[in-house]
Amino acid sequence: MPINGVVESKLRFLEQTLAELESWPLGDLAQFAGHSMLRRAVERALQLGIESMIDVAERILAAKRLAPSDTAAQNLKKLQEIGILKDADRYAEMVRFRNFIVHRYEQIEPDIVFGLARHKLDRFRDFIDEIRKACAGA
Repeated sequence: MPINGVVESKLRFLEQTLAELESWPLGDLAQFAGHSMLRRAVERALQLGIESMIDVAERILAAKRLAPSDTAAQNLKKLQEIGILKDADRYAEMVRFRNFIVHRYEQIEPDIVFGLARHKLDRFRDFIDEIRKACAGA
């Protein structure tokens, strides 16, 4: 299945969001926790990146004429089942974070956001690479 324009657009948006996140000076945890504007910007950028992942998964399932699951994590699992992703659980953690910040936004701990921004951004790049590779080979 070749990547369609919408999927490619979302992957490019995810790449742009990732590049922005990687360019921001997070400092150490104490500096990050004390900088409310940066914390909120990182939260939002992570949310948008994860939303892009969710949208890509839904678009691919629709293109393959597969019914979407009830949750975004289940949609990622479907992509694993059909050979698009290697390990959907790596990305499901990101989806859980997105759900948390959307529904429990008043209780977001800076260390969780900092940890994702400092140590898990490679998951976005891996997702992009897996989608492009699987779709180019189809």
